[in-house]
Amino acid sequence: MKPYSLMRIAGIRIVVDPTWFFVFLLVVASLGGGYLPAVAPQLSAIESWGLGVIAALLLFASVLVHELSHALLARAAGIPVPRIRLFLFGGVSEMTAEPHEPQSEFRIAAAGPAVSLVIAGIAQGVARALEGPEPSGVRALVEYLAAANLLLALFNLLPGLPLDGGRILRAWLWSRHGNLLRATRTAGRSGAAIGWGLVVIGFATFLLQNYLGGLWFVILGLFLGRAATTTTEAALLRDSLTGVRVRQLMTREVAAVPAHASLDEMVKEIALRRPHALYPVLNGEEYVGIIAVDQVRRVPRDEWIRTPVRQVMTPAALAPPVAPEDDCLGALERMIREDLHFMAVVQDGRVVGALSRRDILELYRVRSALGPVR
Repeated sequence: MKPYSLMRIAGIRIVVDPTWFFVFLLVVASLGGGYLPAVAPQLSAIESWGLGVIAALLLFASVLVHELSHALLARAAGIPVPRIRLFLFGGVSEMTAEPHEPQSEFRIAAAGPAVSLVIAGIAQGVARALEGPEPSGVRALVEYLAAANLLLALFNLLPGLPLDGGRILRAWLWSRHGNLLRATRTAGRSGAAIGWGLVVIGFATFLLQNYLGGLWFVILGLFLGRAATTTTEAALLRDSLTGVRVRQLMTREVAAVPAHASLDEMVKEIALRRPHALYPVLNGEEYVGIIAVDQVRRVPRDEWIRTPVRQVMTPAALAPPVAPEDDCLGALERMIREDLHFMAVVQDGRVVGALSRRDILELYRVRSALGPVR
């Protein structure tokens, strides 16, 4: 399922993964049905559940502020951050490139835990100001927020990728050895070890008959282990693409579609004979856009014969081409940033090929199988 777009903050799109709603309901249930009635028994059921909803919203607002601190410092370092995604295990700032120096990596990584600690300190200060002879639901809510942010900061400081502590470890190793790839591998192995450690803790907790807690540790550990591997693979991919030009990976024989052709003509004369997911669109020899088979499918079949390709295509302004001498790593970063799986390769105004994510990943698979080749 696709994430839901929530808002934009400072030009960064905030999206919510469907899994976030599960955790939100779980937090509300644990607070409104357990924690708040226990620490503030004078609250009515409506008050407990209402404060539970407020606490859950404040908790995820804290997570969002945590991620915004990463995103804003990344942008200050020249790294585009198109969106922040809130999901089952918190949030992630989706940076389209790695920092260019260990100092930037350290600042970006350390910002999140620092912000969480500040929020925890402020919340604890508010809780102390609300102290009184009688238990207070509001004070219990603020104390929960302080504890949750403290735990968020401490957990994120564990020294393994993809956690902030893993990025801090990577920055230190990178600064010490001058090798980002080596630092990433070490921090990635540490992250995988932490993940498996959480899985072991989860099974032990499960055996002690804390079934929900044990299951949560196992899921979190498996997620961290997989994320550590993914982060390391992404670094290896970037290393594989260093110095590789678009002309080396592009597909040269590309089926193009005239902009004036109808969708019916496109399907019968091009798509069925040379099947691809995407096709560049030409006006004469000029590249004017891209059309996907999925875009054609969304048009009712009885309208294909009178619907021109130019009416359905994605225009070149939204799917800009690359040049043969462009860097493949930069092209991949653009594909990720603009959510493209295919880019036309244009030279002197003419389409001379196409570059897809599949082409790039094929190089990565070959180089991974062969090992370092210099």
